[in-house]
Amino acid sequence: MTTREALQKASRFLQAENIEDALFLAEYALRHALGWDRTTLFSRMNEPLPADMWARVEAIIRRRAAGEPMQYIIGEQEFYGLTFEVNPDVLIPRPETELLVEEVLKQAHQMWPATNNLHIADIGTGSGAIVVTLAVEGEENWAYTAVDIAQASLDTARRNAERHGVESRIRFVQGDLLTPLLESGQRVDILVSNPPYIPSFDVTQLDTQVKDHEPLRALDGGEDGFDFYRRMVHELPNVLAERAIVGWEVGIHQAETVRAWLVDTGLFARVYIVDDLAGIGRHVIGIKL
Repeated sequence: MTTREALQKASRFLQAENIEDALFLAEYALRHALGWDRTTLFSRMNEPLPADMWARVEAIIRRRAAGEPMQYIIGEQEFYGLTFEVNPDVLIPRPETELLVEEVLKQAHQMWPATNNLHIADIGTGSGAIVVTLAVEGEENWAYTAVDIAQASLDTARRNAERHGVESRIRFVQGDLLTPLLESGQRVDILVSNPPYIPSFDVTQLDTQVKDHEPLRALDGGEDGFDFYRRMVHELPNVLAERAIVGWEVGIHQAETVRAWLVDTGLFARVYIVDDLAGIGRHVIGIKL
């Protein structure tokens, strides 16, 4: 069997199982098993596949056909040009969250054009995709706190921080939402969060690879999906510095409600919504001056 034939065979198998993007996933599985990039794969299409390699490819595509996310099978996900470890203890980072990181970085540099000793907190850090990316892309003297209720998630985030050389600038704290900040009396200049926001009933209707594999605690936002925003809005006055940025990701049809709640606090000079690439209000940004 050549590499090309293996790719075709894997793609046909996934198609027969009604898996979307079968060819892409087959290629991904093959590249992972072989340890090749795309250029190498396509330049060696006519070469014989190593004898033991099809068994590895088949194991991957069978797990994907059974509903397991490819990111968990491979153990990695790209985010903002960086590679992150992912596993069933953490939510798989989504492309739309990159827009939150981009907006927070833009606003931070506008509010503090000179180098400042800022403190940034990522609430519900999960894989650490947000906080690690901010640490990689931000200024070297910015300090970070990553909070998560699950120690297993914090362990994953710490490994990702080590992977990208920023672990010394991030404090990893186990706790419930803003509680660790409240208990320490520490004020933050930037507070970011991608909390659970899917209504409880809707979680049961999600695709199998999400509801049966990604952690429920990272998905379920309570009966109406707003539980975690309500709690954070109430506690914001006690954790934000005199000048601050709040950046939150929200679910579909939630942006206007969360924006109104931030406005009602009276803390912010400006609160606005950032749309994702599909035109959906996906992030709510509050600017406190």
